[in-house]
Amino acid sequence: MGARGDAASPLQDVLFGSCLDTHDHPLLDRALTLPRDLFVFMGDNVYADKGGIPMMREKYALLKQSRFFTGLKNKPIVATWDDHDFGLNDGGSEYAQKDEAQVEFWNWLDEPVDSPRRKQPGVYHSESFGPEGQRVQVILLDTRYFRSPMKKVAKDKAMLGGNSVPTDDTSTTFLGEAQWRWLEQVLREPADLRLVISSVQFAPEAHGGECWANFPHEQQRFLNLLKTTRAAGVVILSGDRHWCEFSKIEGPLGYPIYDFTSSSMTQKHPRGTPTTNKNRTVPKTYHFPNFGHLHIDWSSGTITARVIGEDGGTKIEQTVALRDLQPR
Repeated sequence: MGARGDAASPLQDVLFGSCLDTHDHPLLDRALTLPRDLFVFMGDNVYADKGGIPMMREKYALLKQSRFFTGLKNKPIVATWDDHDFGLNDGGSEYAQKDEAQVEFWNWLDEPVDSPRRKQPGVYHSESFGPEGQRVQVILLDTRYFRSPMKKVAKDKAMLGGNSVPTDDTSTTFLGEAQWRWLEQVLREPADLRLVISSVQFAPEAHGGECWANFPHEQQRFLNLLKTTRAAGVVILSGDRHWCEFSKIEGPLGYPIYDFTSSSMTQKHPRGTPTTNKNRTVPKTYHFPNFGHLHIDWSSGTITARVIGEDGGTKIEQTVALRDLQPR
């Protein structure tokens, strides 16, 4: 899907998006007009959780033939999945057809038939782009295949965002042991910027929907792993919510962990009201079709995250210095 590794030019413009339920939308046409060295599909790339594997296969075929997807293929594409393309709404390890769904996921991306990724349970993987000194590591997590069922409360006790609540059961898992071991390995690899792709939000406080805060012991495990590996330059890109916000939490190495959420590419959020989030770094949220744009300015040593609307305008923006993403 494009040049990678030491011989490649450094990434400068990364587009990222989630929640794509139609292939004919002005926002998708807009995305194809912008500077782009990489496109990241963050999950819910198709909506196929109500028709089984035959519907999943059909919807992937339609996406693959769409003007949008074919227009992206002249540059690298990477992807992970979320519940609607995993195959079960809000689903995790209990989904009986997760292995069949994984076959369809890799078929969509034309993963070689002999690829080790096809033999591995779960779709987590990583890619590195650019030369030493300007190397971007893209770490694509699988937040579905291994995840334990969420703790739920009655709807009359639910929060604005839903009825999922944090669990105190530390035997539950978000990523599964195999993926945790793999993540430790890749965080030890050299990189100047690490984009961790999580289909659901990491940094916001619990809001009733699916998020890392529903598994606080696993959220803390991620932070502990950053400390153990002394991983520099970690930034999280997330989706799922059908609206956008920028958040951060304090990291274990003296630099903050930013979480830039972009969602949905083709849907307006029906409620239009944001949930509370004490970790929000920019007061504004955005609830109309959008995608994320991350510009890496190697000369100034900054990254700028933006939410872009279908009119091409910037709806949310934040700039962070790369030096402020280094262990203290």
